[in-house]
Amino acid sequence: MKKSLNHLAVFAIFTGLPLYSVAAQKATFDAKVTVKNAFELVKNQDLDFGTIRAVADNTGTDTATLTIPADSTQSPTVASTNVSNAEIAILSAGSPAQFKISGVVPFASLSITDPVETDVSLSVGSGTGAAGFTLGSFTYYIETGASSSSPVVGKQIQVDANGEAVFNVGATLSTTTGNAANYLDGAYVGTFTLELSY
Repeated sequence: MKKSLNHLAVFAIFTGLPLYSVAAQKATFDAKVTVKNAFELVKNQDLDFGTIRAVADNTGTDTATLTIPADSTQSPTVASTNVSNAEIAILSAGSPAQFKISGVVPFASLSITDPVETDVSLSVGSGTGAAGFTLGSFTYYIETGASSSSPVVGKQIQVDANGEAVFNVGATLSTTTGNAANYLDGAYVGTFTLELSY
């Protein structure tokens, strides 16, 4: 028997045949990835300048301003280039706008682009010819995020480990000049677009 096995081995060497058979199988697989560049930006509340008394300088160039800080713990402030000609006085204080970000890469930073709209005018149906306001000097404050309870620096908001952040928006409301009429009682409204991007 041993002699037979030796002969088989010699035969395999000379013929190039393997002593034992080898089994091989092939299988395919897919490579997948899902791209999600979009994220969620939801408004929690509008920017509210409260209730005010307002006087415009329709013959000169004086203006009055009301500033709502983005930090909700700070109080609104008013100023005027000449209070005899243009004035804003606070009857009831307002509050900053607030937004929530979600669905962002953890600890990523988003860039803020200020709104380009400026006009705040008397609502339709409340009267015509009244003076208007302009809005500008936007400020931002992070309520929750990678750095909670802090002002936004360089218009960059960094989200937390869950890819979320909550931030406030403040701004300055200014009286206008050269109007046909002064301010009328009623609601003044403007629509503004805030943009965030990676």
